[in-house]
Amino acid sequence: MEIKNSEDLKVAIRELEAKELRQKQQLAAEFHAYTETLKPINLLKSTFSKVKETPGITGTLLKATMGLGVGILSKRLFLGKSPGILRKVVGSAVQMGLAGLVAKKSDAIKYNSGQLIKRIFRSRVKDLSTVQ
Repeated sequence: MEIKNSEDLKVAIRELEAKELRQKQQLAAEFHAYTETLKPINLLKSTFSKVKETPGITGTLLKATMGLGVGILSKRLFLGKSPGILRKVVGSAVQMGLAGLVAKKSDAIKYNSGQLIKRIFRSRVKDLSTVQ
């Protein structure tokens, strides 16, 4: 834009001020969006979505989680509220052993538990049909 007089100068200044305001608003919106992605819950969501998209990792993660859960549960059942150091050491060994075993045999455990659940529900359905 060519400025020839004071009126052209005033128009050019207003246009530049409007452009500056739009850029500030755009920058603020981008900054807000960026800070939203850095919140811990959003970081976890994006991490889990990336993990879900990675082939093979969900099965491995499920196996490890099952192993840890069974290991912790077995340690709790074995130890109870016992303060003895020997029982704690043995409990930790049992926990680690069962966690590893469950992680290795998780496919068979899932299959057998699924069959057990099917049998339980089949017997309930049969019981309900005989009652009616």
